[in-house]
Parts: sequence; C-alpha cells; structure tokens
Amino acid sequence: MSEVRVLIVDDQPWVRFGLAKLLDLEDGVRVVADLESGEAALAWLETGQADVVLMDVRMPGLGSVGTIREVRARGGPPVILLTTFEDDEDMFAGLRAGAAGYVLKDVSVEALRDALLRVARGERYVQPRVADVLADSLSRERERERRDVAPEPLTPRELEVLALLARGLTNKRIARALNLGEGTVKIHVSNVLGKLGADDRVEAVRLAVARGLPGGGERTEREEPP
Repeated sequence: MSEVRVLIVDDQPWVRFGLAKLLDLEDGVRVVADLESGEAALAWLETGQADVVLMDVRMPGLGSVGTIREVRARGGPPVILLTTFEDDEDMFAGLRAGAAGYVLKDVSVEALRDALLRVARGERYVQPRVADVLADSLSRERERERRDVAPEPLTPRELEVLALLARGLTNKRIARALNLGEGTVKIHVSNVLGKLGADDRVEAVRLAVARGLPGGGERTEREEPP
C-alpha cells in the first residue's frame, strides 16, 4: 500500500481541521475527507474510498458505536477511535462494536501515523496509555459483576462456621467448638469465603453482615490466619 487514505470523523470542526493539516504533512498518509457525523461518513463511504476511519469516540446522532457497527456490516474500512481518559465506558462499547484501534487525542502525530499504518495493514492498535485505562476499567467492571452475583447459599454447618469466624475464632478453636477435625474446618472456611466472594475472613464477615446472613456480626477478637 503506497499511502493510507484516511477519513476523519469528528463533530468539532477545529479538531477535523487540525488532524487533517497534521496528517497531510506525514509521508504515506492522505486525508481523503473530514466529516462531522457517523451518518455523513456512511453516506460518503457509499462512493468514497478510505483505508482507515479516524473517528471521535463521542459522536452525536448515530454515535461511534452505531457507526462502527454499520461500517463493519457494510464491509467498510477499520475504525480507529480518538478518546480521552474520561471515556472508559464509551471505549468499552467501541471495543465490543469492533473498533480496530484506540488513541488518545493528545497522541503525537508520529504515533498516530504509526497507528493508521498498522491498522490499514489489518493489525489492531491500542495506545499503551489507553490500554492501561481499559485494563483498570475492566478490572473494576469484573469486580462489580462478581459482587452483584447472588451468592450460593451457605449450608447450616457453614453458617455455624461463619458465626464463629465473626467471633474471631481460629480454625483450631472452631474445630473444638463444633467437634470437627481442623482439616474439615479449613474446608468449611474455604467454602464460606468462596460462596461469599470474599478474599479473607474479615471480608467474609463484612459481606455476611451487609447481606443480612445469620451468623454475621461484630467481631470481638483479632482475626488469626486459618
């Protein structure tokens, strides 16, 4: 490919103008059009030819997500989204819709040119700083999903173990209180943590109290490891 033909889509005229001027100075890149909306881009692509679409992540009307889906459905060129750190929800939506790349709006022209060339070759490109934001957001989203899932009910024995955990008892003391082997108690404690989605005994008690489970309560002793 001798040069990459770029279609710029952004509802802010000064952004389109600036990007077009900067990219036209770069070897191997040519801006073929700059448009104000996804609808305008789709209409232009019916007759125009572009190798990559460079589009703002937040667009009026059809929006970036709807535009990406339509471009892909019509067999159009890959789309790189321009984003900011505040756009993590839009970034995820664009990723699910099939965006081929993400770059920040303060990206250097050299890095932007590299992204355009790589995506035009069929690669995906996510600027490292954007990848960090996506990773952090994904981690938070998974944590929310994990906590929103209804916990598996605790068995009567596990509820007894939970009540003793809330009192701060060690596994050895729980075993003595319930006339169980210490190994059996360790299994029950592990099951309690797993079902509540807790990382440790303290969090298990806190989650039990928050969910109104019998056996939860104020701790009276310092937690000791299982």
